[in-house]
Amino acid sequence: MSIEIAQETEARLIGEARRQGISVDALLERLINERETTAPAAGPPSELPILHLGAMGAFHRRDIYDDAR
Repeated sequence: MSIEIAQETEARLIGEARRQGISVDALLERLINERETTAPAAGPPSELPILHLGAMGAFHRRDIYDDAR
């Protein structure tokens, strides 16, 4: 497989791989694996959370804003 990337990106990948003492393939594999463990699981979007805040009465503007007279 081959992909086209900018020369600057290629140089950065090679430099980072050399700094870590591994091949570029191993570096890319490591980056992909790290991304998989930190990324949220793909699937259907979750529902909005339900917050149980206890009993509440009706709100008035004066309860929310301090500009009421």
